[in-house]
Amino acid sequence: FAPRITACITPLSPLIGIAATIVLVGASVSQSAPVLLSSGGSLQLPVILLHVLGGLGGYLMCRLAGQGEKVGRTTALETAMKSSAFVYLLCSIHFAEYMVRVPCAVSVVWNAIIGSSMAVLWRFIPFSSSSSGKNLGRDEKL
Repeated sequence: FAPRITACITPLSPLIGIAATIVLVGASVSQSAPVLLSSGGSLQLPVILLHVLGGLGGYLMCRLAGQGEKVGRTTALETAMKSSAFVYLLCSIHFAEYMVRVPCAVSVVWNAIIGSSMAVLWRFIPFSSSSSGKNLGRDEKL
């Protein structure tokens, strides 16, 4: 579409992504900080499990269905990183009770941590032809 503009913006994309994540996480957490600090593990653990098991489930279902490694990893990231900030916004708009937003605020934090960690980890684990599943050619098109 616009190769020159894309070439200029591409190096800045990671920085823009990090800045947007910081703003979203900071806005959600700052409004719920007192409750988050007092909740402890009873609120943290279920949210962590939601994101970890979502990612693991997405990956395993793809691999069991014979999809390649790239499809499995992409699905894992997509299922682990649902938009917690959007859910927080929807809760803020549609529910008068403030406490409804608190799990969403926790989820925003863990979403960023777990999703980023998965992406960094998989960046350093190369694909191998033996892990591509039944449809070796399909992954190359993605």
